[in-house]
Amino acid sequence: MEAFTFMVMNNPFHSLRKVLILFTFILAGGTIGYRLIEDLEWLQAFYMVIQTVSTVGFNEVTSLSTTGTWFTILLIVSSFGTFAYGAGLLAQLAIDGRVRHFLLTKRIERKVEKLEGHAIVCGLGRNGRQVVSKLQAYGADVVVIEKDEHRAEEFRNQFQKVLVIVGDATDDTTLEKVNISKASSLIAALASDTDNLFVVISARQLNPTMTIGARANTESTERKLLAAGATYTVSPNLVGGAHLAHNLMNPGVMNFLDHLSVGGSSATNIEEIVVDELPEVFSACNIKDLEIRQQTGCTVIGYVCEQGNLTVNPAPDFKVAPHSKLYVLGNDEQIKEFRAWFTEKTK
Repeated sequence: MEAFTFMVMNNPFHSLRKVLILFTFILAGGTIGYRLIEDLEWLQAFYMVIQTVSTVGFNEVTSLSTTGTWFTILLIVSSFGTFAYGAGLLAQLAIDGRVRHFLLTKRIERKVEKLEGHAIVCGLGRNGRQVVSKLQAYGADVVVIEKDEHRAEEFRNQFQKVLVIVGDATDDTTLEKVNISKASSLIAALASDTDNLFVVISARQLNPTMTIGARANTESTERKLLAAGATYTVSPNLVGGAHLAHNLMNPGVMNFLDHLSVGGSSATNIEEIVVDELPEVFSACNIKDLEIRQQTGCTVIGYVCEQGNLTVNPAPDFKVAPHSKLYVLGNDEQIKEFRAWFTEKTK
């Protein structure tokens, strides 16, 4: 799918509609005028209007009275002014690109309406770009909302499978245009905590079941975002500070962790298994019985139970339970094998 950017904008054809209404009024008024002034039949009166407005120059249906002549002059001037205004409006719309933007918007809106289970990313700052990059690596359908038109245009040149909307993510109308009711997730990655809070509140109201992640700059904001309906929050400042400290104390470990990824084409990836999505026969077995390593080459590195407790590097005889999750580690080829295996098991 080709990358597109479109604006949430007013219909530029509204101005043209006014011109058409004015022109219709001229035709109707002219017809009635000739009917009353020159006592012509309706068809003859309409013919006179068309002949006058179009400046064709055929012979008149009848000789005009003085009043009729002045009426004709008025009709010519008003119709010429209307045509000139309409032509100027068309030229302006063509030059500033509003018609192209509007038509493109409608085309993309139809594409967005067909999406289901897509991810919405609000904001194209550094964090937002990283989110989009990872989601795209996963092959997810992504729709981005960015307020800055210039930044959105730059972004569309870098990503080839992302729909970009130029609009205000805090506006419910914009969220509705990205088909939020059918989206599976939303990331609020705006620079302002207040804006992210507004986005989370609106998104949760418009889609009560979706997963919502939000950027937070302070701990107090994290609590507010979670209370407003965010599923989870991430603080770039806290994460960045911890990363710097770990790099200082354990540079080798951090270099290793930097090679890990949650999707994409990097050397090493981590994937998640939701036990409840596996066939029922696997819901009460041990890790060895799943044969993940034998079938895919991936290694189980973590287990999270229903209560959220994490077990790192669980033993082969570790028993899995319903409502739990497994995390596996592998290189790019192994992860591809794992995804194929998981898809086969969950059919």
